[in-house]
Amino acid sequence: MEHKRFLLDIDTQLDFFSPAGSRYAPWSPEVAANIRSLFTWALQRQIPIISTVLRVRPSESLLMGPEPFCLEGTAGEGKLPGTIAPNYIDLGMRNSTDLPRDIFARHRQVIFEKRVTDIFSHPALERLVTEAGPAEYIICGTGMATGLLPAVLGLRHRDLDVVLATDAIIDSEDEVTKNAYRRMETKGAIFSLTNELIVPGVRRTAGRVRQPQSAVA
Repeated sequence: MEHKRFLLDIDTQLDFFSPAGSRYAPWSPEVAANIRSLFTWALQRQIPIISTVLRVRPSESLLMGPEPFCLEGTAGEGKLPGTIAPNYIDLGMRNSTDLPRDIFARHRQVIFEKRVTDIFSHPALERLVTEAGPAEYIICGTGMATGLLPAVLGLRHRDLDVVLATDAIIDSEDEVTKNAYRRMETKGAIFSLTNELIVPGVRRTAGRVRQPQSAVA
């Protein structure tokens, strides 16, 4: 693989964006619009997309607290409309490092399903990132202290560049989330706004950039 940039989409699922979702917030439509803008931009620029989908067993839902999300078999585990490329492949939950040959020559998007929030729990995703080599990962998604934090730390541990599109992320203002931001910044992650990434000539902002509203994740 010889790609210098990837869009990494983490758990953009309906429980966070649908009014009927267990973790819905009123401002999530604005976040969803920015996520869709990133997808449109990535598809236009031939930037490969890596997506993860969380599928929690109902029997394990109590581990998630009083508001479990992305339970297998529920509408909430469905993917946000506009976040599936026309030509994609879903590798499911295969407990294997096997990958199709020339995967990004054949597909615009690779989807990985997982039982836990850490993206590197999927062995094939681990291999994909390793084989991709040096690259920049632009991240959007949900779960700042759950899915996003281990993804950022894992990528930075591998000396890969990470940019968080902070207005394309569902997060909250609690101390756990704030600590997650601090840890990411300490490890060298860059925080930016969607327009700074997709509009030519707009200068990327260094440091943490936040939207005034917050969401529960």
